[in-house]
Amino acid sequence: MLLHDSAVDRVRALSWADLRRIRSDPAQLIVLTVLPIGMMAFLTPANKAQLRFFGGFPNASGIEQAGPGTIVMFAFFITTLLGASFFREHEWGTWDRLRAAPVRAGEIILGKSLPSVLFSLAHLSILWVVAFTLWDLRSKGSVWLLLPISASLMAATWGFGIALVSLCRTIDQLSIMAQVGSLAIGGLAGTITPRDTLPGWAQALSPFTPQYWALKGYQDVILRGAGFGDIVEPCLILLGVGVVGGLIALFRFRLSHSKVGRS
Repeated sequence: MLLHDSAVDRVRALSWADLRRIRSDPAQLIVLTVLPIGMMAFLTPANKAQLRFFGGFPNASGIEQAGPGTIVMFAFFITTLLGASFFREHEWGTWDRLRAAPVRAGEIILGKSLPSVLFSLAHLSILWVVAFTLWDLRSKGSVWLLLPISASLMAATWGFGIALVSLCRTIDQLSIMAQVGSLAIGGLAGTITPRDTLPGWAQALSPFTPQYWALKGYQDVILRGAGFGDIVEPCLILLGVGVVGGLIALFRFRLSHSKVGRS
């Protein structure tokens, strides 16, 4: 990177470097795309019975829960991809060289975030296409309303991921927190089984999770035919999660902080 490069050039250079690394080893991306498709197939029959007998939707096919639930759960796994882009620099001993380059902390965050955001966009798009085509998902509301919810979900996952990057010292810490956030908190939110089938204490806690609001927005459109006004609250809460994560990074992320990657 040259001193006379613009901020856009520096961000683009960082993004391209990470995209080349991802392209050279796409196994993680393939797993994060194929596994949720398999989970949709596995969960749909059980979710069908749960939606019909517990959810009050006698004509449900099950994909109305398995589709958005799986999509929301795996959206938060993207945080591991974002974290790896930072921690690998420390693991490979290239972080100090990056610090010495004429690049600001904000440019590093943006440049290293863009590949994960682009993959998140592709990931959500592929899984929704699969749900609508392979499992014939039908929506009572406009499918276009899924777009602002998905954009807000992407903001929330980015905020969660960049906060973990700022707070965690090792990649193992980040991986554990990402898995807890995706699986345990996702399950608490009702991504695996409908919220109505969860214990009372879990139902009481689920609104405090971002996954609950993403799933609520999706299912309000798909199952209940919600309009734009009905999804404003879920979208704002998800965007708020993204903002909080960004603020944590603003106050906690420092180029001088030492991180530990996998040995």
